[in-house]
Amino acid sequence: MSMLCLDHIRKFTDKGEYSLVVVDPITKFTIRDDYHTLDLEGDDCCWLQTENDPGYTKGMNIGASFFVDHEILVFIQNDVFVREGWLRDLRWYIENGWEAVWPDQVPRDREYILNTYKRDMDDLESLKGGRDAGLLMITRKAFERTRGWNEKLGLLAESDFFQRMGKAGVKYTDTNKVLITHVMAATNLELMDKNPAEYDRRMKEDANKLNG
Repeated sequence: MSMLCLDHIRKFTDKGEYSLVVVDPITKFTIRDDYHTLDLEGDDCCWLQTENDPGYTKGMNIGASFFVDHEILVFIQNDVFVREGWLRDLRWYIENGWEAVWPDQVPRDREYILNTYKRDMDDLESLKGGRDAGLLMITRKAFERTRGWNEKLGLLAESDFFQRMGKAGVKYTDTNKVLITHVMAATNLELMDKNPAEYDRRMKEDANKLNG
């Protein structure tokens, strides 16, 4: 899945428009060692194999510490597949005063997609897509005001980040003009199905950390 995610980034993003940091934060789900076949190596690519299983929230904070001269950050989870023009279209929101933006996630039916692409950006500004932390674009200044991802949390890390963005006064939106494919919560759904008691335990553990 990680290889497919990276392959979509390579295919549907103009070279020179971005720098890439790949963080492998969990040894149980390591990235395949043939990623070099995707032609993503170079001065603008960093491949990080972390130790001691820091988890994905700390992994995202580690990734954000690279390329510090870049004013815009994009966090992409490994079960997200971007589409043509995604970076340009999301950046439109940043260039027009927003500090953070989420794309809409699919699958969607064909009629919905065709109707979406007929609309103008300005027309769609007031329409909200499905907020999804699988892909988040945010300015570095807004990310720093939010104080990064809470590395103590797991299942509730994204909800916590959204709330702290609001408290930090970050101007954010979501859009159904930009569509991505996201295999939503695949790991969490598997855990809920196979071991609901463990899922509930982790949720309560995170809740106690937030309320403590």
